[in-house]
Amino acid sequence: MNFANLSWPWLLAGAAGLAGLLYVLQQLRIRYTEVAVPTAMFWREAARDAPVRVFRRRFRHWLAYLLSLLICWLLWLGLAEPRVDDPEGGQYHVLFLDGSAHMSAPGDLERAIERVRDDLRSLPDDQREVIWGGARNLKLLNAGEESLLFDRRVAGLMPEGAPSAVAEQLDLLALPGAYPEAVRLVIYGRAPVSEEGLDSLPEGIQVQRAQGLEEPGPNRGIVAMGLGTAASGRWDAVDVLVRLEATGNLSTLPGDVELSLDGAPLSGAVIQDAPPDGFVLRDIPAAGGLLEVRISDPDALPADDMAQLRLPERRELRVAVSASLGSVLVDAVQADPGLLLAEDDPEVVFRRAGEAFGGDLPAVEFAPMNEQEAAFEIQYTGNLDAESALRDSLQGLGLNLIDGAGLAAEAGRPVSVQTSGGESRSISVWLELLDERFNFTASRAFPLFVTRTARWLTEEDAVYSYLAAGRLAPDESSEFALTGPGDSATRLLGADLPPARSGTLEAPDGGLSYPVSLLSTAVTTGQTGVELSAFAPAATGLAGPSLLALILILAALALLAFEWYAYQRGLMP
Repeated sequence: MNFANLSWPWLLAGAAGLAGLLYVLQQLRIRYTEVAVPTAMFWREAARDAPVRVFRRRFRHWLAYLLSLLICWLLWLGLAEPRVDDPEGGQYHVLFLDGSAHMSAPGDLERAIERVRDDLRSLPDDQREVIWGGARNLKLLNAGEESLLFDRRVAGLMPEGAPSAVAEQLDLLALPGAYPEAVRLVIYGRAPVSEEGLDSLPEGIQVQRAQGLEEPGPNRGIVAMGLGTAASGRWDAVDVLVRLEATGNLSTLPGDVELSLDGAPLSGAVIQDAPPDGFVLRDIPAAGGLLEVRISDPDALPADDMAQLRLPERRELRVAVSASLGSVLVDAVQADPGLLLAEDDPEVVFRRAGEAFGGDLPAVEFAPMNEQEAAFEIQYTGNLDAESALRDSLQGLGLNLIDGAGLAAEAGRPVSVQTSGGESRSISVWLELLDERFNFTASRAFPLFVTRTARWLTEEDAVYSYLAAGRLAPDESSEFALTGPGDSATRLLGADLPPARSGTLEAPDGGLSYPVSLLSTAVTTGQTGVELSAFAPAATGLAGPSLLALILILAALALLAFEWYAYQRGLMP
């Protein structure tokens, strides 16, 4: 037996204090004294001489005293809120309130909150906590905090457009020392739990699901939306894949969605089926617009009825090549439909190191081997560490495709890439690599290197094939624009983290914004993972404090009513 509001010492001290206080009050109560007077004319003198109260008389009426003491003790116990100990050894309870898109059906979150509120009354304050499982797990109620704080902190919370983060909570439970050995995780909602997550938990940790939610109705949602190069070969257009999932008898036809570009209905788009549940939008203009796909008819979950995608802005880049470098670079530029060879007003130039050609314009410079240690020297801007910059440079500039061993054998020295931070972007390459004997200009990496370095130097906006909540952004497609080192999609939040929820992410420079969509098959189809046993608070052996307190108070009131009855009948003083 323990108590919610008082410890054992305070409980016993209070009981002793009540007993002493009632004893003193019993001694101080008014006692009437009968005095016989020979005639009525002497009553004033008799009243003056007889004391109204006599202290420390022989204590009488023990039964009345014990009855009053019992009533006070019952009220004192009710205030202390007694609880029956958990027969399972004081198991700690983690109440996980699912606030993800799984709970976006009308009324689901409200019912889950009400169930948490009811179960909090059945659990000791020091043996439970409440977690809000939205895009990120947040603690709503710590162990030992008053349950009334839950109502204040949960006010205004709404389901977030994100997959469930219950897997993160399972990982935390699996950490040694993070929680007591005996823990019960109770999930209030439809957050899916995987078999792998359960297998990772140590012994003594149980995972259950609270009941009370209705089965979701038929639902239809967008689970995939991404762009790729146009199959037609057009440089200024892209193809967009859209895939839908549905439950119940709902269809997944292209006619079930509305298409818009920059807020206006998309007209004239060629739509091609992509079985089993998708379609492809062909030759969508790559002009940096915002493409939106929206399901026209409402269904069970509104969170997955809309997806957006920022299209790339494909424009011709004006490039000038110094005559001192020969024709191999000119041929590479002319072969790229996204590059325009222009002597007037170029945006990027290719020149020899130290040459005045192009002035202060962004430039790819070629220096002799005896003047430059590394084959490729890249200067980047931003706060990215050198290791990450090197990794991004190898992949982003296509350097991972070159035959480094062959070039090193021909040059008689290692072929390396060196990166460093600076105030502006620049690239310097060995001049000898343009010679045919090095086989660099004849490799598939060369035209890719030319186009990517030109676009990287002009700091074009990043292009992402898709951005989905809870998933790391894919590497930028090589057919689009290169994101410079430090500007990749996974670092829009300043770290290699996936976008937490659907919404909008701002580019690091505060320029272009990128929409993030839900795109979750688990949410759309209502997947809950492994079937979990139902949580029943009564089975834990914990008596609700309100029930015991009510019983004690009712017993005290019953005894008080009996005392009043006995007093009225003259059975007690």
